Amino acid sequence: MTILNIIMCHLIGDYVLQCDFIAKTKGQNWYHLFVHCLLYCVPFYIVFGFTWQLPIVFIVHVVTDALKARWNKITYTQDQIIHYVIALIYLVC
Repeated sequence: MTILNIIMCHLIGDYVLQCDFIAKTKGQNWYHLFVHCLLYCVPFYIVFGFTWQLPIVFIVHVVTDALKARWNKITYTQDQIIHYVIALIYLVC
C-alpha cells in the first residue's frame, strides 16, 4: 500500500466516478450526496478491501461534502485537504 495508491483512489473516487449531474446536485439532494460518497469509496474497496477504515472514509466524506456542497462552510481546498488526510489512515493504520 503506497501513497500513490491512496492518491489514485481519491482522484478516481472524487472525480472520475462523479458525473456532472451528481456534482451539481449533491448539495441539494442527500441521496445524490450519499451516492457520490459510496462511489468515492469504491476504489478504496477495490484496492484495500473492506477494512475498518472504509466506513470512516465514507462518513467523513459525507460530512465534509455536506459542509462544502450543502452549507458552504468550507472551501474547496479545505475539502480536499480533509479528504487526503482521512485517506491517509490507510497508510498509517
